[in-house]
This record gives sequence, C-alpha cells and structure tokens, in this order.
Amino acid sequence: MRRLTAVVVLPLVFATISAPAAAQDARQRQAAAEAYDRGTAAYLEGAYEEAGQWFETAHRMAPAAPALMQAIRAHEHNQNLARAATLALELQRAYSGDKAAVDYAAGVLSKYGSTLLRVDVQCDQDCKLDLDGKLQEFLAFFTTPATAHQLTATFESGSKRTSVQGSAGQTRSVTFEAPPPPATPSPIRTPLPDEPPPVDDSRAPLSPLYTWIGLGVTGALGIATVISGVDANAGVPEYEKAAATLRDCQSAKPASGCMEQESAAKSLLKEGESRELRTNVLIGVTAFAAVGTGVIALFLTDWSGSDKHASDSARFEIQPRPGGIMSVVKGRF
Repeated sequence: MRRLTAVVVLPLVFATISAPAAAQDARQRQAAAEAYDRGTAAYLEGAYEEAGQWFETAHRMAPAAPALMQAIRAHEHNQNLARAATLALELQRAYSGDKAAVDYAAGVLSKYGSTLLRVDVQCDQDCKLDLDGKLQEFLAFFTTPATAHQLTATFESGSKRTSVQGSAGQTRSVTFEAPPPPATPSPIRTPLPDEPPPVDDSRAPLSPLYTWIGLGVTGALGIATVISGVDANAGVPEYEKAAATLRDCQSAKPASGCMEQESAAKSLLKEGESRELRTNVLIGVTAFAAVGTGVIALFLTDWSGSDKHASDSARFEIQPRPGGIMSVVKGRF
C-alpha cells in the first residue's frame, strides 16, 4: 500500500517542484528534473538508497519541500533512519511556513527521534562539519547513540575537534569557536653580521671586465684580419706573373704544351682564393665581435665602479705565433 501511495504522489510532487522554480536558471531546473526522474525510477524499482541520493540532489539544485519529503521516504525504506530524521529536521527548519511539510517532519521525528542521538552545533563563524570523517550538511543532525563520535569543525583559520556521545533520545549541544588566524611574520629582516648586503637588482648584470674582454677580442680579430689581408695581397704579384707566363706560352705553343705553366697558375689562384676566403671570414667575425661588445658596453655593463678592481686586474696580450697571432686575456674573476 505504501508503494502505491508513493506512485500516486510522485507526479504531483514533480509539478510542485517545477512551479516555484520557474525563475531559476533553465539548465539547473532541467538537471533537477532529471535527478528527480531518476530518483522516481529507482524508488519504483526498490533501489531506495539510490533513490534517496537522487532526491537529495534534486533538492540541492531546485529546493522544494516535496523533493526532501521523497528523500526521507526513500531513506526510511532503506532503514537509514539517522539520515531520514536529519532530513526531517532540515525540512522542519527550511519550510516552517509549509504546514504539510512541518506536520510530515514532526511525524518522522516522533517515530525515530527517541531511538537516536541528536547533535546541535553552533559556530561563531562559518564552518564545515564532519562526523567520523563524513561531511555533515546541516548544523543539526542525528547519529547513532551509545557510541563516541569524532566531530570536527573546519574554519578558514583552522579546525577544532571534539568527541560527542550520548544515549538514545538525548540532545547534545556543541559550540565551536574559530581558532585565531596564524600570526603574520614580520617583513623586517636584519642581515646577519657575515651576511652580504642585498644585491641591487636594478644594476646591469655584468662588470666592466666583460667589456674589456670584448674589446680585447675585437682588437685581436681586427689585427688578425689585417694580417690575413696583407698575406692575401702578397700573393697577387706572384699569381699575375704566373698568369702572364701561361699566356705567353699559350701564344707561342699549342695549349697542350703549357701544362706546367697552367698547373702553376691554377695552384697560385687556388691558394689566393683560400687566403681571400679566410680574410672575408675574419672580417665578418670581427664585425660581429664589435657589435656584441658594443651591446655589452651600452646595455649590460654596470659602470658604477663596484667592480673596478676586477677590471683593473684584467690584462690583454697579443702574442705572435707561426702563421698568425694569438690573443691572451689574463685576469682575476
């Protein structure tokens, strides 16, 4: 008989939910209606635990007394009496102006209140409660009697915990005060005697030593470029002489009789081209080094004088080597 009553009431309940929720967001109302439909299907199939969860979900999305009443019925069928009585307390509180809801809640509480332990919680600030690790949605709820329960209230500033125990039919009142917020550490910090002074991050990151190194490298490359150019030009007269000899030979003899002169001229030409390529590469590298040194000197060097000892300790040397020169940088870093 009880299931038949529920089947008759369910369509009326759905209509009751939809009417007050007309002003709510359409998507949320649609989700609540779907949750209610799934709760109804589970209820009719005898899956009361699942039905109770779906009815509670529908109530959270679109609060209405009938949805909460259906959740209570589902939990009663599932013998989850503590949850049914807890929802009856919420039904009584949230819908105190609805006589049908208040009367229904009073009937549920009269049946199960004497078999359970009631806990009423007060927090001086917003708090979240959990009982034995399970979240409690409401500040007033029922739990099993004659058992010690761990009740925790969590605030923004921390948590407080207490043990709750009592007999069936009793009410335990618990008050939580939020713990004080942790002390804010002082931003003032006194350097230790051996601690170096704070670094001025606004200064350029490099010391003048790097600029001097760049100048030394650029100068060394410039000298190498000049030497390479002189060396390349030095071979021009010899090549021109060999080319003239080849032309004279070709004008006096058949081309096949000037192989030796042609070979000498080609060898000198190839050697000259190699020297010219080396000189061109050195010109490019020198120009790149000059530009890089300029950027370091203008934008990346701290000329405030804090590193003058380091720059004074630097020394550049250009040392001759067979076939060219070598630049040497000596200094302390």
